[in-house]
Amino acid sequence: MTEPQQSLHFLDYWRVIQSRKEIVIAVFLLVVVTGILVTYTLPRKYRASCKIAVEEEESRAVEVFNRNAGGYDPFFLRTQFEIIQSRPVIEETIRKLNLNDRLAKAYGYDGQPPEKIQEQTYKIVAGSMRVQPYRDTNLIEIRIDMAEPKESAPQDAARLANTIAMVYRDQNLERFREEKELALAALADALDEQERRVDALETKVETIRQDEQIDIIAPYAGSSSTLDKMSLARMEELRIRALLELEDKKAVYNKIQTADQKDLLNVAPRLVGDEALQSLVAAKRSAEVERSRLTRVLGDKHPDVVAVDAAIADLDSKITDQLRALKLGVEASYEAAQAKVASISDQMDVLRATERTADATGWRKFRKAQEELNHARRVRDALEMRYIEERIELRIPRTTVDVVELAKAPDAREFVSPNLMLFIALSVFLGLASGVGLAYFIEYLDTSLKTVEDIERFMEMPVVGVIPQKVRPFVDPAADTRHAEPYRVLRANIQFSSVMTGKKTLCVTSGSVGEGKSLTIFNLAYICAQLGDRTIIIDSDLHRPRQHRMLGVSNQTGLANVLVGEITVNDAVQHTQQPNLDFLPSGKLASGVHGLLDSNRMKDLIAELSARYDLLLFDAPPMIGVSDASLLVREVDGVLLVIQHRKYPRAVSKRAKGMIENVGGNVVGVVLNNINVSRDYSYYYHHAYYSYAQPETRAARTA
Repeated sequence: MTEPQQSLHFLDYWRVIQSRKEIVIAVFLLVVVTGILVTYTLPRKYRASCKIAVEEEESRAVEVFNRNAGGYDPFFLRTQFEIIQSRPVIEETIRKLNLNDRLAKAYGYDGQPPEKIQEQTYKIVAGSMRVQPYRDTNLIEIRIDMAEPKESAPQDAARLANTIAMVYRDQNLERFREEKELALAALADALDEQERRVDALETKVETIRQDEQIDIIAPYAGSSSTLDKMSLARMEELRIRALLELEDKKAVYNKIQTADQKDLLNVAPRLVGDEALQSLVAAKRSAEVERSRLTRVLGDKHPDVVAVDAAIADLDSKITDQLRALKLGVEASYEAAQAKVASISDQMDVLRATERTADATGWRKFRKAQEELNHARRVRDALEMRYIEERIELRIPRTTVDVVELAKAPDAREFVSPNLMLFIALSVFLGLASGVGLAYFIEYLDTSLKTVEDIERFMEMPVVGVIPQKVRPFVDPAADTRHAEPYRVLRANIQFSSVMTGKKTLCVTSGSVGEGKSLTIFNLAYICAQLGDRTIIIDSDLHRPRQHRMLGVSNQTGLANVLVGEITVNDAVQHTQQPNLDFLPSGKLASGVHGLLDSNRMKDLIAELSARYDLLLFDAPPMIGVSDASLLVREVDGVLLVIQHRKYPRAVSKRAKGMIENVGGNVVGVVLNNINVSRDYSYYYHHAYYSYAQPETRAARTA
């Protein structure tokens, strides 16, 4: 039956960190020291910023043609935001400050061709500039971060921010002047045409007066009815208004027809007020803003940039179509105005026809010419007045951009990057996270047996003893007496084991070399003898004997010599200084020791020693790699498997257990050796009072 998987407790995570604290501390210190060194070696970056106010102003000259011009443009500030960061502004700033030479020397690319130097300088300046608007205001901040040249970076940052603001202001003023001059040119053309019409009408009036010999004394003559004259006056007023409207539309029509597409795109929204065109232009501006943002991060061939370029091309096509439709609309509007004037003129002709019987023919002709002349003069005067006003305004230097606050050079200690405290804090955090992460990663890769629970779950054997680190043989005067307690617990657990009840022979082995089995069996024998058990240690590891070194005795004769019949058991057994404890060394043979343990003589030896002693402890070689251990575990009553904490993959111990069971050995349990008490103290103290129980009993208790 599969045991239910237990969830990890916080202490399990803490135990991993504690067991790998050297790695955590080493990685932490490495990252922190590296972060601090990198922080202090990074170039210091200085920041300067200036503030400008940008207002939207419309040329009054276009009001003559479009009375609906003006209104709030939601894309105005965003457009200005991108214009400030545009290449023309940056390149003009570079030229004024001679940054090509200075930055090329500072960054080390002065040996490149001029066009590459220009491009590299542009990228550096564009990358160091940040432009951001202030919310709910018309203020824009131009911020510059400079690190090179080191000796003048603070002053260069301030100069660069201020120069960008000035260049943007000058270019904005130039664009405003060009726009106004275009409008004034259209106004001048209309004024010239109206002036020629006034001259022609004046000539016409004078010719009629002379031909008809009209002496201008009274405005009306003859016997026409008052009602007809009032109707004719009202119609004349309507005709004048229609003519004014016609002149407006004619001027717009002439300007639209003669302007190229670029000028038409700048002037048309103000002349005509086409909302659809304005929407398309605004959409194109937004797309261009988006492309500018993308190209600062991505390349020109990136799919997002290509998609934006396709959208811009589509908008250009739509704008062209809209301009074509706009021209047709203006032409239609102009023709409609002509038709309106013609219609009013026809109606006036009808009214005048009714006056023919009342007024003289010559006077009627003269009055019509005089009215046309007066209307033409009024239109001319209005155009002339507006033209003069706009010319005066053009001579006055005005701009919609004002520098609110100039940038000031920061102090040499007022650098914004690197942020020492932030970088150090990040280094501490990153170092701690890296160390802990690496510890958990190594723990994840570590397949060794680490805990009692690991052994009981994976090996399916009880843990009968937990031995701490730094244990010495108890015959050593420097041995810590507190280490005797784990061996007393081990002895008690072995005695209570069902495998060893009434039995005397115990073999201690391990999966591989270096797991501490020899020291474990020696100290266990020492404690058993100390507690009154007649105990003998039999060093049956004929290949790598260790027991004689701990006792400091000779290993010339021993078990091997007894098994070949060279000496007797009595001659081989050595008495130790500890009462109740004897020792049978491994011995040495010139002909080799392979296969000696697989003999009837070994069985007789065990039977003979069992009659003399209460406990026979065999120090066997490791199970893996040496066949002697498999031969020995069949002859003894129980086998104790020593596993060193965090040394070998658990598959090694699992295989050793399988080998013991395959040859018929009876496993008493596992001794978990070399526990670090300072890290894994919970296991140590847990097993200091650990009472042995059968696996079935423990499973029932934990269920």
